[in-house]
Amino acid sequence: MLPIRDCVRQTPGYTPGEQPQTPGFTKLNTNENPYPPPQSIFTGLQTELEKVRLYPDPVSGALRRAAGRVYGVESDRIIAGNGSDDILNIAVRTFVNPGESVAFLDLTYSLYETITKVHGANIIQFSTDDKFELDKPLICPDAKLIFLASPNPPLGKNLNRAYLEETCKQAQGIVLIDEAYVDFSDDDHLDFLDKFNNVIISKTMSKSYSLAGMRVGFGISSQEIIEEMNKVRDSYNLDRIAQFLATQCLENQDYFQGVWQKVRNTRTRLIKELRALGFIVFDSDSNFVLTSPQWMEASDLYNKLKERQVLVRYFKHPRISDYVRISIGTDEEIDRLLDTIKTLHES
Repeated sequence: MLPIRDCVRQTPGYTPGEQPQTPGFTKLNTNENPYPPPQSIFTGLQTELEKVRLYPDPVSGALRRAAGRVYGVESDRIIAGNGSDDILNIAVRTFVNPGESVAFLDLTYSLYETITKVHGANIIQFSTDDKFELDKPLICPDAKLIFLASPNPPLGKNLNRAYLEETCKQAQGIVLIDEAYVDFSDDDHLDFLDKFNNVIISKTMSKSYSLAGMRVGFGISSQEIIEEMNKVRDSYNLDRIAQFLATQCLENQDYFQGVWQKVRNTRTRLIKELRALGFIVFDSDSNFVLTSPQWMEASDLYNKLKERQVLVRYFKHPRISDYVRISIGTDEEIDRLLDTIKTLHES
């Protein structure tokens, strides 16, 4: 038998959203931004391509400085990662010994469970209420690390701010607030960095900045915490092209603010039209909605949509097996989704 660690052998791998290999699909299953970045970010890219024989900046200096300007913090309080998933992994490896505990909600980003188990740490899960929301502070003195996504998937709502503050105040370990979807909401948690010395904010450029294919994320915290995380970070963890394009995107705030508003507008329309078709639809602060058809099993809806080359996300988790998650696409993509659902509803 191969000498594989028990915690690895016993952990199911993370299952990402389906990436179709044939053309023609309307892809509303993985929360990618439906709009491309501005063409201006590619100006100067050829110069970077000609340097690919050289290692990239190991500390992503220009990128971190650009992020610091956007988020209003010094660059030495920012760590760049290969997507925010890299930041999550770095946090577990920095703050949690195998056998210690990591806490998170029972319905949230499923990668938290995978990386905790692979590390050999224990899991403490806290239940959300019947609306899939946090209904009290998460008090867990045994947790060395607490993951809290806000907005929290698969619901897509920001967590209660008062409960979050009390969670950070009471925590004996680190609280990582995952802001993967925050640019589509009216709130963020950057002010927590000045209130608490145990908070990390993670961000990604995959969703709001249209760079899912480049894998760029950040962790923002105190200089002391970032220094320790940098010891764990892989050397050259962000390639030259990713650093360049991400820096250019951060310098195009006006363009992306417009993109985020378009996504919000389409989200509002989708929620309204799904409700008119008899769906239960939760309000959302994200670029997706969680919804349940009342005239068809959610799994059947997923399959029938897929047969017609419209992809949404279906989870077999028992608490949400009656729901599908729909990413916000362009208006044309949402029109195709709604037209297909109407045809199914009428048949």
